[in-house]
Amino acid sequence: MKALILLTALAGTAVAQEAAPTAQSDAVDEVMPAPQAETKPAPEAEPAAEPKAEPPVESKPEPILEKPAKIEVVSAKVEETKPLPPAGIDEEWAFVKSSAEDADGAVSEAAMEDLQLFVLRHPESAQAPEAMFLLAGLKQKKGEWQSALTVYLRLLYEYPANKTALRAKSSYLELVEKKGSRKQRPLLSELVKLPEAADRADRLCALWQKAAEQVGETLSESVAEEIRDFSVRFQNHKDGDKMLSALARLQGANGKAAASMLAWRKLLAMHPNSPLRPQAQMAMGDLYADSVRDPKKAIDAYQDLVEKYPKAPEMLGAIERSAHLFDDKLRQYDLAVEMHEKIVKNFPKTAGSLRALKAMARLQRERLSKPEEALKILMQLSQMHGGQDGVDALLQASEVARRDLKDSRRQAELLRKISDDYAGAKEAPQSLYDAAGVYEDDLKDNAKAIEVYREVASKFPSHKLAKKATDRAAKLEAK
Repeated sequence: MKALILLTALAGTAVAQEAAPTAQSDAVDEVMPAPQAETKPAPEAEPAAEPKAEPPVESKPEPILEKPAKIEVVSAKVEETKPLPPAGIDEEWAFVKSSAEDADGAVSEAAMEDLQLFVLRHPESAQAPEAMFLLAGLKQKKGEWQSALTVYLRLLYEYPANKTALRAKSSYLELVEKKGSRKQRPLLSELVKLPEAADRADRLCALWQKAAEQVGETLSESVAEEIRDFSVRFQNHKDGDKMLSALARLQGANGKAAASMLAWRKLLAMHPNSPLRPQAQMAMGDLYADSVRDPKKAIDAYQDLVEKYPKAPEMLGAIERSAHLFDDKLRQYDLAVEMHEKIVKNFPKTAGSLRALKAMARLQRERLSKPEEALKILMQLSQMHGGQDGVDALLQASEVARRDLKDSRRQAELLRKISDDYAGAKEAPQSLYDAAGVYEDDLKDNAKAIEVYREVASKFPSHKLAKKATDRAAKLEAK
């Protein structure tokens, strides 16, 4: 321990000597004895005892901070390599095809999405027809035969000159024969007949419209999807409104009222000059009436059509449907009559006005308890339409006079009018004979009865009632 203390003291002295100024060194020299001439010490002499040094005050030596060594960074020279070019269509197709043809069914099934994306991204590529053919085959294997049929059709219509088109046509007809019902087969088989249109978009447009109309029930989901894809791919096609119309009708026929309504509304929004706008407005009214069961919204839609498209052929139907809803659903019979009056005014001497007049007569008599109005309307019907409808109207009017108005004289006049206005009608002889009977039995006017009986015999001499009328007149005269 003493040795350690001594060494520490000596080390401290050495450091102090190195750091002290020169003057301090000179002073030390004076104190220290001058060096003696070199003499050899006696070998036996014991070394002089070192003076006992006082123990130094324990203190922590200040740490000597060393400057960090300068690290020299030497950058290694790295060879620059050019990035590989991105994979092209050929590399993508090689991957997609190998996945679709993978022996593992799960892998090939998962590849369907890649096939769809490949066709979507590269419709003009040489590999697109084969990609579609592989996609149709995978769908068929998965059991999605309706979807497979639409893919085969699209391939055929989009790439008719490609060698794969013939294979697609053959596979399509084979699948139709295997899966289609007896009723479906002729309609589905008819679709492989391509139109004469040279433009690809025109061919596809014609295909999906025809499919929606003829086989929409069979291929509803897949055809709807194809129509939506067409609308995205050919946004500015001249027949975009027709495609939306086909989609709306397809959705409506399959009970998807909301989707159908949305397609009609899109047509109205996106095609301001389309001639199909009245049809869209009419169809929306029908959806509100039949599917949504909101008669008020339906009437609003119909009346929008009447207001915006007064010359459209759908106008008559819109007013008729409004009248029906006022009558059958809202029980607002006066408004129903008002709608029918509008029909008679705008469409006189048509089947529409005939239906309207009959409906008005019924409403006035049965719903509004206005037999007099009903009788006037029936007279108007007879005058406007004539023929068998006119005869039937006068017969009905005579019944209103008898039952509702209790007016036998008017009844007789109306029956007699049938023979005057419609002498050739099969009902004319009987009507005139019945008129004579009303004069005889109800009005007790024998003179008038005799006159009418004789008129029966003179107007219809070959009819079986002629002799009977003559005999009846004679009996009355004999009284």
